[in-house]
Amino acid sequence: MMGPVKLIYLFCFISCVCCQFRVDPLVLIDQGLVRGRRSADASYSSFLGVPYARVDLENPFGPALPHPGFDDEIFNAFDGSLQCPQSITSASRATSSADETLDCLRLNVYVPTVASSQNPLPVLVWIHGGIYSVGSAGNYGPENLVKQGILVVTMNYRLGPYGFMCLDVPEVPGNQGLKDQYDALRWVRRNIRAFGGNPYNVTIGGQSAGAGSVLLHLYSNRDKLYNKVIAQSGTPQKPVSFVDADVESAIKIASFLGFNTSNTAEALNFLKSTPHELVSAAAADLNLKLRPCKERSFSGIENFINSDPFSMSNEKKVKNTPILIGQTSKEHYGSQANNDDAYYESDPFYDTLNESFNLNENELLEAAEIVKHFYIGDKPISKEVVDELETFTTDILYNHPIERTVSNLLKENANPMFEYQFKYVGNKDIAGAPHNEELKYLFQFYDEIVEKNEQNELIVKRMTKLWCNFVKYGNPTPEVDELLPVKWPKVTKELRPYMTIDTELNIEHRINKERMAFWDLFYKTYGKYNTFNRNCNKHL
Repeated sequence: MMGPVKLIYLFCFISCVCCQFRVDPLVLIDQGLVRGRRSADASYSSFLGVPYARVDLENPFGPALPHPGFDDEIFNAFDGSLQCPQSITSASRATSSADETLDCLRLNVYVPTVASSQNPLPVLVWIHGGIYSVGSAGNYGPENLVKQGILVVTMNYRLGPYGFMCLDVPEVPGNQGLKDQYDALRWVRRNIRAFGGNPYNVTIGGQSAGAGSVLLHLYSNRDKLYNKVIAQSGTPQKPVSFVDADVESAIKIASFLGFNTSNTAEALNFLKSTPHELVSAAAADLNLKLRPCKERSFSGIENFINSDPFSMSNEKKVKNTPILIGQTSKEHYGSQANNDDAYYESDPFYDTLNESFNLNENELLEAAEIVKHFYIGDKPISKEVVDELETFTTDILYNHPIERTVSNLLKENANPMFEYQFKYVGNKDIAGAPHNEELKYLFQFYDEIVEKNEQNELIVKRMTKLWCNFVKYGNPTPEVDELLPVKWPKVTKELRPYMTIDTELNIEHRINKERMAFWDLFYKTYGKYNTFNRNCNKHL
């Protein structure tokens, strides 16, 4: 039975929707009534910090519980600042002002004023990046997207030890942060219609770890609660984005915090009562790589990931899925800036390959020499070759994993697929567009304010229209016009066109083709020796 308070406010909400003059809109969802706020220009409404599930405090590292609802109270959705515990070091935490809590399974919904049950609009669900250890839904202001007639949902999900411990017990099998994301997608399916969104026209998008998450959802065996995908600068095949399960991680964190045990259950029992600030900082201080993993199988537990990133396949879900995928032109620009002289006394080519390939010493030395000669010739490793080193790490960490992902998706008949390279740097004197650079032209991203000038505003208009067209139609350029004068062709198995987004829009072919051809040959020789291939021993 619906209580009298709900009936009264539901009547007021319906009445106000009809007259289109509500100031603080009310929406009835599964949990009860939610009050949002109208924007200053009345073009959209925001509902911030809406809970979609809750953390089980008896097992804060495991499955979320359903949210119990708001009873007869109205939930005032005015605050989107809550964050899941950030996995940052003790030193960083000392200067952090983040509002962290385990009660963090919240999402933000941004709704154009024109949305209604009679006019349901397409939905973009955005998954934030941050190496699966930092970030939050509140870092992305989507006003420029919403004003083009789509709903935008941003979500929090558990990070670091709370989201990505992969243990040898069924209570914490791994990838809980991804399962939180899936719970948020189920919430969207059930509730977005109440906000005027179309639950059957949903695009999931993300950047960096968010893009890796999006593709992991596409490859998982769970229900497909979306029909289009946007993956920016990230993929599960990116080195360091997918890890071997560290089944000792709970024991290591507990020991670091003064509780010594060799039993995972005992460690978890200690950690559940330990302040989350200490647990998250300990994981960071220990430099634990807590990220997506292949889960162990336990009876009665549904895994999210059953294979390594090189073996992922799900043609049933991939087939006929529209995909927008791409990268910036110099993803790792600036990555060498803080290296001291000792760094250049080592061999970053050797060290990087050693992290990704299971080769014996002679093979590793030979492979490192091949790669070194390709990028710097006979030059010594020094600060004089910083640009070449950044190109190398950009290629191995971002560009080639994305190109391999594109090839794999085409094999499983993703269609249509559109690829891009974002190159715009404005008036900056830098060698290329670094990681995250495109985000500030799509969102009000963190505190990065785009300088007000004609060229920057043109990029904002073009980026948001291209992305919104894809969300609406599965095609970023359904028609050309003055703003988008170039038709963006889709990628096929035979042809690999891509859009360069710079001061002008241009269509080119085979992104970074010479360097990608090199890595194609490299992986043809060494790819089977990737660190996840348990069936292939080191070269002898």
